[in-house]
Amino acid sequence: MPELSKSDEAKLLMRVLECSAQPEGWNSILELIEEQLDCRSFLVDFDQNGDPTPKFGEDRRARQLGEIFQNIRMSSSRTALQFLIAEASLFQPYCKTSIDADTGGNSSPPDALRGDGPDRMDLSATGQDEPEQHQMRLLSRAPGLVSPLRRTKNSTILFACLFTAHTADTIDSAVASDTFRTIVKALAPGLHTFLRLEQERSLVQIHRTFLSALESPAILINANRDILVQTPTALEMLQQLGLAGGSSLRLLVRNKDFENGLQALALAEGHQRATNGETPMARSVYITGRDGTLKRISIESVESAASSYSNSDDVAPPFFLIRIAATAELSEDVENILHDLYDLSLSEAHLARYLTMTGSMHVTAEHLDITRNTAKTHLRRIYEKTGVHTQLQLARLVHQLAGLF
Repeated sequence: MPELSKSDEAKLLMRVLECSAQPEGWNSILELIEEQLDCRSFLVDFDQNGDPTPKFGEDRRARQLGEIFQNIRMSSSRTALQFLIAEASLFQPYCKTSIDADTGGNSSPPDALRGDGPDRMDLSATGQDEPEQHQMRLLSRAPGLVSPLRRTKNSTILFACLFTAHTADTIDSAVASDTFRTIVKALAPGLHTFLRLEQERSLVQIHRTFLSALESPAILINANRDILVQTPTALEMLQQLGLAGGSSLRLLVRNKDFENGLQALALAEGHQRATNGETPMARSVYITGRDGTLKRISIESVESAASSYSNSDDVAPPFFLIRIAATAELSEDVENILHDLYDLSLSEAHLARYLTMTGSMHVTAEHLDITRNTAKTHLRRIYEKTGVHTQLQLARLVHQLAGLF
């Protein structure tokens, strides 16, 4: 493996300065490293479960690195990937197949770059085609170095170089280690700048999203329930309604319907992303407040900033915007209109009005003190008499009769 000359190092630094501001720019940086050192290079952000995130794009390359280190078993029965994500020292170069948990992350520079570990990988069961399997075998057998560059509570960024043109007998481990450290040193300022800009982009989107919710108490959370931003009274109102608690940093859900709404939306969002859907989704929960008024808590999925700046097929988990508002009151006169125009019984007209205000059959049945089956029977007859087919169509009809639009 050639040493990195001063001119190559300067060229790499210039490429980092030019290309590191956006996720797609890192592919160009990695290509230059590969050209200079005749190797395969990787820069991947892994979450706590060992799955690559879309932070730097190039999904195939990211999954290759994860699979290679996932298949290296350590003396503690953990995988090398788990060790690198959770414990390995930042900026410390680790030999690909001699990582040892007993080092505690404080090993000396690697004295060997062996490539004898992951040959045991069963690539036939991965669903890869033959060229892909052949490439994975080359990468798995190749000597190499890896180092964690950044670690947070949610993810760890790994940088690695695999020297596919070499074996343990044809490579100078001391030179390889020194060259690897030089590259890491060159990448560090660009990585710092990229992460700072990514944070600023995320904050801009958070505040842009939140501006649309200022007409009512609202909270914006991420998939981990961390509170990103909130209006002054939002968390207090959720606490008073018995829906949630927590601090200004994290939302703790205490209501089954509210929790089910969040989980259902997260599952639906995941399915929608898997099928390339684009329709915004929302859920609502209805709670009677201490003042006797019905409150509507809406939960809406919002695309996170990370997915907007990634060229990967993966999409970052969404944000969730939670808003609290009193439901619109409808005059009882609309029940008489429904009775006169569509021959609805008084019970059916009452259900139609209240269902329009709540949007929830469960809340409506509970408020009217009737069973859910009775409520469904009333609704079926309402549909037959009015000619509508959905709750949304019924709500539009009732609002029109009430003169609201």
